[in-house]
Amino acid sequence: MTGDSPKTYESEPEPGSDDKSELFRADSCRVEVYRAALRGDWKAAETALNWDRSAGCLEITEREDRPLHIAAATKRTVFVRNLVENLNTSDLALQNKHGNTAFCNAAVSGVVEIAKVMYEKNKELPTIRGGGQMTPFEMAVLLGNKKMVEYLYKITPLGDFEAKERMRILVATIHTDMYDIALKILNTDPSIVTPPPTEKKGIDPQVLLALQALAQKHLSHDYGYGTSQETFWERLVSIIATVPYVPCFKRIYCALQERRQAGQLVKRLWELILTLPDKDFLKIIEETRILTDAAKIGNVEFLTLLTQSYPDLIWKINSDKYSIFHIAVIYRQERVFSLIYDTGAIKDLMMLYKDNKNVMMRHYKDKKGNNILHLAAKLAPPSRLNIVSGAALQMQREILWFKEVEKIVLPSDIKMKNNEGKTPRELFSDEHNKLREAGEEWMKDTATSCMVVAALIATVVFAAAFTVPGGNNDKTGAPILLNDRWFTVFVIYDAVAMFSSTASIIMFLSILTSRYAEDDFLFTLPAKLMFGLISLFASIVCMVVTFSATFFVVYKSKEETLPGLVAALALLTITLYAVLNSRLSIALIRSTCWSSTFMFRPDKHRLF
Repeated sequence: MTGDSPKTYESEPEPGSDDKSELFRADSCRVEVYRAALRGDWKAAETALNWDRSAGCLEITEREDRPLHIAAATKRTVFVRNLVENLNTSDLALQNKHGNTAFCNAAVSGVVEIAKVMYEKNKELPTIRGGGQMTPFEMAVLLGNKKMVEYLYKITPLGDFEAKERMRILVATIHTDMYDIALKILNTDPSIVTPPPTEKKGIDPQVLLALQALAQKHLSHDYGYGTSQETFWERLVSIIATVPYVPCFKRIYCALQERRQAGQLVKRLWELILTLPDKDFLKIIEETRILTDAAKIGNVEFLTLLTQSYPDLIWKINSDKYSIFHIAVIYRQERVFSLIYDTGAIKDLMMLYKDNKNVMMRHYKDKKGNNILHLAAKLAPPSRLNIVSGAALQMQREILWFKEVEKIVLPSDIKMKNNEGKTPRELFSDEHNKLREAGEEWMKDTATSCMVVAALIATVVFAAAFTVPGGNNDKTGAPILLNDRWFTVFVIYDAVAMFSSTASIIMFLSILTSRYAEDDFLFTLPAKLMFGLISLFASIVCMVVTFSATFFVVYKSKEETLPGLVAALALLTITLYAVLNSRLSIALIRSTCWSSTFMFRPDKHRLF
């Protein structure tokens, strides 16, 4: 908009050089006002307007923008304020080629002060529609200008809009995460979701879009009705967020509030949908695929909110014959899958459930004849596979999933073959062969590199044990500084460094000679690598301490500064190693010790 060239006006030739000069000066005046509006230079604009007062509201671009359009779009607040004072009320309602008023540009800019200045001059501006027959309020919503939306909501008479338009705006607020505004719109007039029975309009497609959008938004686990429902941590963050110079906590608090408001919006919208006739209700469930969409991204809060008010949803399957638990397995959403343990014996009944064609749910297969264990045997989507680093840990996670699903299926499902004649285990081997090979290569490369370091440390500390600082007594062969406490530190840490480096060498050698079967990736290989890395870290720390102790033994009586400096550098070295190399060790500990125990443990969310 602001990049348009100034609009020129051709006039019919008239006799007299004075008339031509007058037209040229008028055109130059418009150009000057245009440039001044772009720069926000009110003095230049005022000079031009004093020469031609009409230039303030005439078209100056090919888009038929006025100076106020340009100034609002370029966020020139002072310029807008001064220009509005020099315009009539009707001038503010002038529209450009696309039907947008300057107030529309202000709504798009997000500068509330500009919108206030215009609104105080002309109260009708919020109702004048712009391009695409959109109101300034809807434009601001679509662009996600939070502060502008909050202001325009107060001055826009939404009650005068048609229900479809209000529902469209509500969907837009959901897409831009303005759940508080969406709640206000919904609570003001719930009939936009559930029209009166006398109006046989059916379900507005926008209602379906609203549910689909919310299904893909993560909610707060608490759908309470006020701050009294806040958790201790939320209250703590909200208090810290008020402290100056701590913007990160304010962002965290705002994110928590958004998720809470989203949960309240889902709850309110779902309450209204439950009042619909069964035919319309089932149509929403089938056409929106909200259960599938929520399960795909692990939106367990959304799913539990729905099932708590309508428990039969756990029996619903989509056109691919997948329940939310099948989807959870396909997309490796453990939080959703863990909900199955909240069903008790119902999960076993689900396996025996028959549909209207007398087909058991446990025999539900996709187009390739895969049951739920076959789905667990397939390779996870890249987005879910890459949540852990390293092919070996990815392989470990895949095996964890396969074995967890194997626990809940019937014995006959374990040996069931798909259309290709493959059992789940055979399919798992085929699907994960490349990942297994990559994991083997990654393990061997890591073990080889670490073993070289461990061998060097073992060599150094072994030699240090027989070349002690201060030398040995020629008669007895005992160390001269045997009674020095720093010498004791030297001996102890040298011994620990020797044994820990030897232990790490043994672990890494064991990794290199492993057979790399699929099940080895579950615990054996990650555990060996974990203990090997921990032993290597211990040997490095002990070696550095041994080196530092040597300086204290030799130089402490002559120079006090040097040993302290060496100790500081030693601490820096250990810290640097811990920071740069701890990620892999932490990932191994978390994946091996935590995931196998807590990954599928039911959390605070409940289906019923």
